[in-house]
Amino acid sequence: MGKKIYIWLFLLLCAAFVVWKLYFNKKELASETELSKVTRAYVPVQVVEAQTETLSNRLEADGIFLPAKEMFVISETAGRVLEVYKTKGEWVNEGDLIAKVDDELLRTELEATQANLAKLQKDRERLVNLIEGEAAPKNKIEDITLGILAAEAKEKGLKKQIANTSIKAPMTGTMGLRFIERGSVIGPGIQVAQITNLEKLFLMVKVTERDVLNVRKGQSVSVSPDVYPGLTIPGKVTNIGLRADNAFTYDVEIEVVNPKNNPLRAGMHARAKFTFNTNRQGLTLPRKAIAGSLQDAKVYVVHDSVLAELRPVTLGGIYDDKVEVTSGLQPGEQVVVTGQMNLSDRA
Repeated sequence: MGKKIYIWLFLLLCAAFVVWKLYFNKKELASETELSKVTRAYVPVQVVEAQTETLSNRLEADGIFLPAKEMFVISETAGRVLEVYKTKGEWVNEGDLIAKVDDELLRTELEATQANLAKLQKDRERLVNLIEGEAAPKNKIEDITLGILAAEAKEKGLKKQIANTSIKAPMTGTMGLRFIERGSVIGPGIQVAQITNLEKLFLMVKVTERDVLNVRKGQSVSVSPDVYPGLTIPGKVTNIGLRADNAFTYDVEIEVVNPKNNPLRAGMHARAKFTFNTNRQGLTLPRKAIAGSLQDAKVYVVHDSVLAELRPVTLGGIYDDKVEVTSGLQPGEQVVVTGQMNLSDRA
């Protein structure tokens, strides 16, 4: 009797499960049917076709100013700092005294060395007189001469060490940083200060492998700082990178004189404008088609007028309101220029 009850309960549970599964499947099919009735929403955008055109003989590249001269002041001695004569933000000339380190022990050793040297020199004079009178052998003079040479070398080294206790500015400029105070204990190789000279600046820009072949050392360049709209500063190419970075661009160094009426500082942004003698072909897009920054450029490419793909691209030069695309895009592809804010990848 008990076995029959368990069998009937099992059959009832199976039947209940089958009914529940059929109901669930029916509900799911109904949901899919409703979704199929929904009309897909379209986002209005404006597109442009990527075209190959003749690029102008000009190139614009953004960069950052760096100081033409900047140097750390390094200690060449060890000891306690007795006095500091210059502070941060102060202008220093080459050779100005920045700090003084205790040299008492070195001076004491120098006095002992000089006294020993004087004794050796007198001993040599007496020995020379004895040798002339044939009262002493000639080989004795060699030992004294070697002793004098060693004492003179030690004297010279101690004078150099004492001179190093006067820490002086190795160049002219502004002391931007100072790492010591009166009473500090320093050693050889310790950074004492940093001096920066902004009378001349280097604008560091990056150019593509196509454009770097047109850049020449000594070439004149127009530089426009972002902080002074309308201001143009003449510059000159002083160095061209020999090796590309991970983005396959080359560093170009442009030297400019810091204008006194419109002073610039290291870290400010500017745009360099190169002028070349030759034109070439390149794939271009309007600058507003770029989604994101120029350093991490992406564009929305339209497929079959219904699907937008967010695709990374590599940019070359900037030509007014257009940018050159060096990779990631083919001529004739449709690219979104307005309405990117309402799009998402593959939507």
